[in-house]
Amino acid sequence: WLSLKQAYFNVIVDRARPYLHHIVEEVERRDMPLEIALLPIVESAYQATADSPKGAAGIWQLIPGTGKRFGLKQNAWYDGRRDVMASTTAALDYLDTLYERFDGDWLLAIAAYNCGEGAVENAIERNRRLGLSTDFWSLDLPAETQEYIPKLLAISSIIADPSEYQLTLDPIPNRPYLKEVHIDGQINLDKVAALANMTVSELRSLNPGFKSSTT
Repeated sequence: WLSLKQAYFNVIVDRARPYLHHIVEEVERRDMPLEIALLPIVESAYQATADSPKGAAGIWQLIPGTGKRFGLKQNAWYDGRRDVMASTTAALDYLDTLYERFDGDWLLAIAAYNCGEGAVENAIERNRRLGLSTDFWSLDLPAETQEYIPKLLAISSIIADPSEYQLTLDPIPNRPYLKEVHIDGQINLDKVAALANMTVSELRSLNPGFKSSTT
């Protein structure tokens, strides 16, 4: 199904372009599988302003409680779940925690990222009582989670060799696209855009964590 979606991948590449280098660097620094950098495709199609009916937000689709648990500020001015830099740190911290919790099994860790630790642990315990295998493929998990892992693996296969699936992916340069600038006080985003010689819409698209016109 995904191999027939050239337009879909065109959109994904455009959305990921500003952020992918940073995310890949963070994943590599933690010695995590590079496929983790593709998880926002499954979660949000790399849309930084994405919201879900369940209250998840940002490219990593973190719910408010998980965001707070891993240090993301959420208030009337700012939502760290939509800040791609901050939410990447939080999401990777969460995935690291899950990886340890599920004894170094990345499929179980990623499944738990989708449906919650408790759901995966309950499914494992149920299979143990029945004398069944406890790997991801053997567990009775929610339908969304049962599709979640295969979708990530399919996307990974396509991006590893798009020509095999008759797809073309525009290259993303292997260099930083963004630079963080730290300021000492409150500032209007219109003024920031003028100082940075950018349009306001471009500045806001790169700073999706801000909820108003002022930091």
